Amino acid sequence: MYYYNEFKSLGTDYHNLEEIRIYDERMNTIRNIKKEIEDALKLIDIKKEDTLIEIGCGTGEFCIEAAKRCKKVIALDVSKNMLEYAKNKAIKRGVINISFINSGFLSYKHECEQVDCVVSNIALHHLSDFWKLIALRNIN
Repeated sequence: MYYYNEFKSLGTDYHNLEEIRIYDERMNTIRNIKKEIEDALKLIDIKKEDTLIEIGCGTGEFCIEAAKRCKKVIALDVSKNMLEYAKNKAIKRGVINISFINSGFLSYKHECEQVDCVVSNIALHHLSDFWKLIALRNIN
């Protein structure tokens, strides 16, 4: 049986934390990330008692802000380096209610408490259409 390797990088493969830091800074110059996060959090109406999963957390901006407003965040990414960067950013900002897990749309197996919300921002496009369908089934 064929299974897509979501851990194989399709875009830029960030080998070290300095490359990721530069990417993080660049994204903040071309996007209004704070507004995007505020709009998304308002739309999903996250509550203090909620648990949220973010698939493809990248540099951690969304999961860190979400964690300030809910009980727990499970932040997934297929890049171990991105996870390390995001985890360090969360620690620097004093946010400790995030579990960082090296996993993605296809490989994550949820075995914890019930989740109230699953989000993903600029990550699903890394999968072909067929695997997007499988990913959405997994999320459901």
